[in-house]
Amino acid sequence: MNYPIVHQSAATTKQQRLEALFADCQKQVISQIIGPFGLSLAMFEDRNGGNVTTLHNFSRDDDGFIAEKDKASYTQSRKEYDREDYELSNFNEKSQKVRSRGIDDYTGQALSSDSMDADHITSLKTISTNKKAHLALETGKSLDALKEMANDDANLAATSKSINRSKREQSLQDVQKRRPDFGIDPERAAALQQRSDEHINTTINTALIKKQSSELLTTGMDQAQKMGVRQALGILLTELVNGLFNEFKTLIKHGIQAGKTLFDEIRERFAKVIESVIKKIPDAVAGFFEGGISGFMSNLLTFLLNNVLSTAKRFVTMIRDGLLGLWKAFKTIFFPPKGMTKQQALQEGLKILGTVIITSIGFLLNETVNAFMATMPFLGPFADVLTPVLTGIITGLLSALLAYQIDRYFDSVRQDEIFMDELMTDAKRRDAFANQLAALTEISLVNIENYNQSIVLYQNIGHNLAGAGKSAAYTLASLEQTVTETREQVQKSHKAIRFINESQIEIERFLKNL
Repeated sequence: MNYPIVHQSAATTKQQRLEALFADCQKQVISQIIGPFGLSLAMFEDRNGGNVTTLHNFSRDDDGFIAEKDKASYTQSRKEYDREDYELSNFNEKSQKVRSRGIDDYTGQALSSDSMDADHITSLKTISTNKKAHLALETGKSLDALKEMANDDANLAATSKSINRSKREQSLQDVQKRRPDFGIDPERAAALQQRSDEHINTTINTALIKKQSSELLTTGMDQAQKMGVRQALGILLTELVNGLFNEFKTLIKHGIQAGKTLFDEIRERFAKVIESVIKKIPDAVAGFFEGGISGFMSNLLTFLLNNVLSTAKRFVTMIRDGLLGLWKAFKTIFFPPKGMTKQQALQEGLKILGTVIITSIGFLLNETVNAFMATMPFLGPFADVLTPVLTGIITGLLSALLAYQIDRYFDSVRQDEIFMDELMTDAKRRDAFANQLAALTEISLVNIENYNQSIVLYQNIGHNLAGAGKSAAYTLASLEQTVTETREQVQKSHKAIRFINESQIEIERFLKNL
């Protein structure tokens, strides 16, 4: 589905979505009818409990969740106990060998072989009721493996006939509590019981792991092959049917071109469809491998789930068909294809998840719809055929409608994001303008502060100039007084000089007169 361009109007986007909805409805309905409710139901025979019987299902009171090959073992595990079924034909030889040591293994006392029996430490009856042993050793085919395990030397001990006949199907611990007079050594009894338990558990666990691993591999490969083929065929058939539908719809709408016959028109359009199907072959190959992995993993997941709970066959179908969708959804969300944004990847992933959920609901309702249609007089004989088609149509339409709602939601989110981006851009512009105003205001305040400092400096200079003026006035007055005094002194000096000169003249005259 194409993504809307960011600057497109909401009306244009809505119209595109409606057109895409009709195309998606057609595609989804065709793919559902062909895929999950067509090829899957035809190719797979899902059963309750999956393809591999788990111990959890084997322990149920009914055999409805047991694989066909294990039903005989299930029946054998529920049979009434008969000792002869679990004894070896050569047990007397094994008994003689065990008793030949001449030691009572439970008490440690020396006894003759004739006074002892070979006792099964874990009783045959206890082993016969061990459901895990029946499943692992496949007792439905033969009891030989179970008898060999039960009558192995690790599970046999020589003891007195009285202890053996008193013990019967009980455990050693019960005999010790009930008959302390037998003198059973607790340490010996514990060691023998541990040896028996380890032998039985190891044999059963090894056999069960080997059996289930082999079955998982076999059934997993079978499921992988079928799921791969189903996925590849689904892609090609969906493209074929969808292409034919579109081409014939166009033919009916526009009619036959001039100069061509109906046969020529159909042939050309069919050739276009075949060409588009051929172009889908690489996708079908990729789908084969994805489907194969999904089929194998769904078989394994079904087995793991059935170890803790019993899954009905419709849940087995849901797991198989849903696992591939879940893988595609999470791969799209967490590993977006090249050229796809994270939001677009989330959108596409949610659409895939929505299809998976609706298809799973369709599987759950399939049997209900089938039962309802079977009750209708005219549709009853065709219920098995019509039910998958009807369910496929419903799930396809619901998947397309859900995808449409997801697209609308993301469209609204994108519109909100555009609006928010514009608001943020405007807010950023306003913030930048406010920052500029704040910067200018700060500069103005700094200038005002500088003006104040300048005024203070000018005032100080004025005070200094005023003081300097006063000092100059004082200096001028002092200079004027000094000049006056100097002038007077000069006059006095002139007078003194004149007096001296006159006196000199008088002296010279006086001297001349002498």
